[in-house]
Amino acid sequence: AAPAGDTPHHRIGGFQVAQNKAIEILTSIAQPIKLSDRESLIKMASTSLNSKVVSQYSNMLAPLSVDAIMNIIDPETATNVNLKDIRVVAKVGGTVEDTKLIKGIVLTQKAQPTGVRRVERAKVALIQFCLSPPKTDMDNQVVISDYTQMDRILREERAYILDLCKKIKIDDIVNTR
Repeated sequence: AAPAGDTPHHRIGGFQVAQNKAIEILTSIAQPIKLSDRESLIKMASTSLNSKVVSQYSNMLAPLSVDAIMNIIDPETATNVNLKDIRVVAKVGGTVEDTKLIKGIVLTQKAQPTGVRRVERAKVALIQFCLSPPKTDMDNQVVISDYTQMDRILREERAYILDLCKKIKIDDIVNTR
């Protein structure tokens, strides 16, 4: 039988006393870190990664992890990191040694086969709305009887979208988070 006074309530109270003492001890030995001290951050990341499945790669992954975080925060003002701002993408057939940090955005869509293999100094706009010709508010049907009418409609739609793109370019709109 349990000793007298040994109830779940007493056990919980004991755990809370132990928790408070552990917090007190850890707070007394804690050392502040500087986000500008990259080497210390890498050592901490490596220590953390050493207890994971990828421990043999901690020397490679720790600097990548620190750099990924440092790219999304302001070291002067940051007190926390939103890890949802960092995305890990696993590629089929790749290995841990193939891991690299992409500073920016990874576009996974295939490019249209235009023959262009490389574009330098490109400006990319991330637009969160559809660029399309306006739809009518009425329930109407357009009957096209020959190819020239269809060709004319398509040309007008392209011209409309091109005009929207030119307005965006002229206004120098950049969509940031």
